[in-house]
Amino acid sequence: MAWETALDRLVLRQIHLAERGEARASEVSRQLEDLHELAPDRDETAYHHGYANALLGLELPTPEPQDAGRRRFFRFGAVRGHERRGEREWVANLLGDQAVVMDLLTEPRIAVQVLPLVMRTLFWSGDLTVAVRAIDFLSSVGTEDGPTDSLVEAALADLLSRLETREDSADRESTAEILQRCISLPCFAGLPAEVRAGYLSELGHRLLAISEFEPALEQYRAAFELASDTRFKRSQIALGAAMATMRLHGVQELEPRVERGERDEARAWIERVGEGSDLQVPEALFTLGLFDYETGNHLQATERFDECVQGCRRVAGRDAALIARNEFFLAASLLILGDASQSSRALRLMESALAQVRPDLETFYAVHEELKKKDRRLSLRFLDSVDIGRGTAPDQLLLVALEYLSLGEADPALRAAERVLQVAVDLDQRVEAMRVLLTAHNMQGRTNEARGVYQEIRDLLVQRGAFSELEKLLLTEDFVGQALDHLEIKCELVAVYEEMEDRDFERAQLQSQVARSLRARKDVESLQEAEGLLREVEIGFPELVREDLEQIQGLLRLADVEPESGGDGGRALCAELAAALGHAPRILVVGGNERQRRHHPRFEELATDWGFDGEWLMANYSSPQKLVGEIADRLDGGRVDVLMLLHWNRHETTEPALEAARKAEVPARTVHYAGFTSLQVALSEQLGRLRKQAPEQMAGAGAGGGRGKGSKGR
Repeated sequence: MAWETALDRLVLRQIHLAERGEARASEVSRQLEDLHELAPDRDETAYHHGYANALLGLELPTPEPQDAGRRRFFRFGAVRGHERRGEREWVANLLGDQAVVMDLLTEPRIAVQVLPLVMRTLFWSGDLTVAVRAIDFLSSVGTEDGPTDSLVEAALADLLSRLETREDSADRESTAEILQRCISLPCFAGLPAEVRAGYLSELGHRLLAISEFEPALEQYRAAFELASDTRFKRSQIALGAAMATMRLHGVQELEPRVERGERDEARAWIERVGEGSDLQVPEALFTLGLFDYETGNHLQATERFDECVQGCRRVAGRDAALIARNEFFLAASLLILGDASQSSRALRLMESALAQVRPDLETFYAVHEELKKKDRRLSLRFLDSVDIGRGTAPDQLLLVALEYLSLGEADPALRAAERVLQVAVDLDQRVEAMRVLLTAHNMQGRTNEARGVYQEIRDLLVQRGAFSELEKLLLTEDFVGQALDHLEIKCELVAVYEEMEDRDFERAQLQSQVARSLRARKDVESLQEAEGLLREVEIGFPELVREDLEQIQGLLRLADVEPESGGDGGRALCAELAAALGHAPRILVVGGNERQRRHHPRFEELATDWGFDGEWLMANYSSPQKLVGEIADRLDGGRVDVLMLLHWNRHETTEPALEAARKAEVPARTVHYAGFTSLQVALSEQLGRLRKQAPEQMAGAGAGGGRGKGSKGR
């Protein structure tokens, strides 16, 4: 130590001999007392007292408070003694007091020797704030070597290495704040350029992590001007500047983006260093490769990715995540290039990378197309790795869904399409997603689900007035085959043609076809419904239906049923029922959408003409259970005598509603609605059925002002 004399070294040797048991501690104690008597005002002697007390457990006197110099050397000796004994907690507790540290550093002869000990202890305890103040204090008071001597430089270099690995926590000063305080020290400007570059670069890194992109870029810019090529420092700084330019926190967030406005500026930062794995860190080479990849320069991208492979550190999995991502995009570039000689390598790399990497949604399509040609199993695994749940671009998610369909995978196609519906607001994208859902349900034979999706598609297209598109959909029977049967498809087309100009004849032809299908069933209800359809067509195209109408009327007469005679029959039925029930018959019609709402006035006119009370509830596709509840309330409250369910209702509505009607003993049936006349005829048939139901009880009810068995619950 610089302040030691030969006598001091001799005393220290005696203390160490006693420590090893080669001399008696009592004898050392007397020697130290004698030394003090020879020079009682000598500050350095107090060092030996503090050192021996701590190391040997002696009880030599402590200097008086007014003896500041002797107390300072005594404390220095005590600190060294406890450190030699390995009592780090004791030393840390003492040096955790900033006043103690600053007092020790006040003495230039002590400062040079105590600063390394202070730094070691504060680094160990994690109190870097006091460490910075100690460095600042020492540099400001100076030593015989000046304020920017090698001691301060070494301390700051050591501090930087610890700050680079420090993890921040809420209960202590942030690393960025400590770095900023170091940079603002008066002595900082006198440090070697490489040390200053390290501080500025690390501050840029810390600012980047908390999304302070502009300040981070400023630090990286200053650091780059100071840094040399030592340990790829310039490359690391340039890479940080590139990330700050793109407003990314690091390479781990870098994903392919065809549209990237900051790409040229970010690339320029990295290329300022030079090219090749001997100048660039692997992360920088990967970034350059990704820039080439997303701009379609796949040949250059493969070269960059290959250089990244050469530079990656494979010790203890240090670059495992980067290696996996690099392998993935290298494989993707090789596949897109289509070089047959590289196919096996590309497939091997892709197989390995998919264990850790999720394909991006931005550019996956071209890669998957090539994978499908070479390895179906791997192409399916590739699709399964796409992170659907985090996707926010509907067009990309739709591509994933369609790819699954092309591979015959219904379940993942459903998941992808459902994700589209979660994020898409564009109607075209929503319709396309529903088409995927419908096809997937068809593949699984899930009729009810397919029907529900079709109804949603239909409503969206009707809202937009896209009747031609809806027509094409219905004419693709393989597409809607699970959702609708052939009769329902024709009825849907009838409604579509009603909305389109100059399609009256096609509509009439379809109504005739529906009537023939109903006639083929041969039951009276179907024959009556068919007759109603044909009578509606007869108004505009009598020649088209004359033969069919005659045949159906003949079949009805064979069944002892008079053909529909028009409004007189309906009026007579309602009058008879009103007399028997004690009130006008109450009719509830359920089903249809906004197109059928236009027929409500005709229904109201018919109710007035025939003399019944009518209500028409629209279908509820989003909440069929709610509609079932409304129907049940009316049935249970005795407000319905006849229930008519149009074919547009979902299965979840139709079956419970029919069951509720059976329990309430209310006549109910479904109707293939292909025109208002079909409803009118079906209604006439149901009123006739009601008239035949328990006529004796109805007659009694008429006399008593109510209904008998058929009126249960009313």
